[in-house]
Amino acid sequence: MSYNIQAAVDDKHKLVVATHTINRNDRNALAAIAIEAKENLGIETFTALVDKGYHNGREITQCKAENIRTIVAYPTLVQTNENGTKKGYLVANFIYDKESDTYQCPQNQTLKTTGSWHKKSRDEGGYLFKKYRSSACKECAVKTLCTSRSGGREIDRSEFAEAVEENNQRYRGNGQLYRKRQEINEHIFGTIKRQWGYNHTNLTGLEKVNGEHSLIMLVYNIKRAINILGVADLIAKLKTWKSPYKRKVLFLLKVTCFKEKSTTQNFQQKLAA
Repeated sequence: MSYNIQAAVDDKHKLVVATHTINRNDRNALAAIAIEAKENLGIETFTALVDKGYHNGREITQCKAENIRTIVAYPTLVQTNENGTKKGYLVANFIYDKESDTYQCPQNQTLKTTGSWHKKSRDEGGYLFKKYRSSACKECAVKTLCTSRSGGREIDRSEFAEAVEENNQRYRGNGQLYRKRQEINEHIFGTIKRQWGYNHTNLTGLEKVNGEHSLIMLVYNIKRAINILGVADLIAKLKTWKSPYKRKVLFLLKVTCFKEKSTTQNFQQKLAA
């Protein structure tokens, strides 16, 4: 029905610093747009404020590897069904100890792992995780508040858990900063769709739609730059701008036909533009 338009916007000038069109959902899109923004800006690191739809362990881990600090809102996760887990026993209330590789539950019992890695393939490409359990669950007086699983509570910890926990801690500690996300990013789509009327594309196919939206974002940036600098200063800066891109030489092929008595000869001449 539609493609997914990604855009990263800087907080100082509200300019689009990275944009592309994809044919998948947001959960597997964070790292690509974040790395694109980093490369376009030519910086070593930055903080990305991101909507909860992008909360994906693999993507957050990849951003960490690229020295990009993420603050992504996280959804409330329940390890079992709604009827089996009450608020006080959600996985967020289980404390992980990195040194012993164990979890401590709200009843001060320890959940341990055998150390075996399992593969879960629900997400794109799948991921590895370990299981944590405690034999104390069988005799626990509040088991029904924690889980409906007959064998007791079971927690899955993915290979990306460390980066996710670091992100979640930053989110909890930066509420005021995170609220700026909507002010920085959301209005550009409102302007383009509501004010300018670009609520559909004129072209079809991912490559063409990507080109169309890239041009729209370029126009948005030009209009923003005019508002920030004014027309005269913008033109002056463009005149002194040194492009970081390699110059491409275009060669045109001109075909000239000469007709003689019984034969036709084609001569090709290269002209450099």
